[in-house]
Amino acid sequence: MQRKYKLVVIVILSLFLIGGTSMAIIKGVEHLRSEKKKRQKAESIKESKKEVKEQAKARQKITLWVVQHYEGPEPIKTIGVGKIYTSGILGSGGKSVSVIINDEEKNIIDGILIGDDFNPSHPGAQVENSDYNYVEQTMHKNLDGIEIKYWEENNNDDSKN
Repeated sequence: MQRKYKLVVIVILSLFLIGGTSMAIIKGVEHLRSEKKKRQKAESIKESKKEVKEQAKARQKITLWVVQHYEGPEPIKTIGVGKIYTSGILGSGGKSVSVIINDEEKNIIDGILIGDDFNPSHPGAQVENSDYNYVEQTMHKNLDGIEIKYWEENNNDDSKN
């Protein structure tokens, strides 16, 4: 009888030890996973901040180019720079961007070609009745007094309705 009692106590103690060890392992793995997620999130935030800085620099270069190559009856006060698109396989088709001058739809310049350094290399297409015309010769202008902003293009295709 005493032998059975010892055996039951040993089995119960073994189960507690195994359970405790298992719980410690599970908690350790969960801790490692949460630390890995925190590290990945921190790296992602760092990467997105870097990308935001690069995009801001790119918008400045593009805006300066527009100011130096487009003229019209009214001074340029705001330039909205759209998303930079990469064409082709692995960017083999180059990059392009669209801009809007002074928040007027008729002053949209579509598909300005830009290089890897985000410097524009070729004017885009624009509406016939645009207030601003492309000037080949670079004008000596700067960004003083010009508001640069990110412009969300409206690409609603009404022909699908």
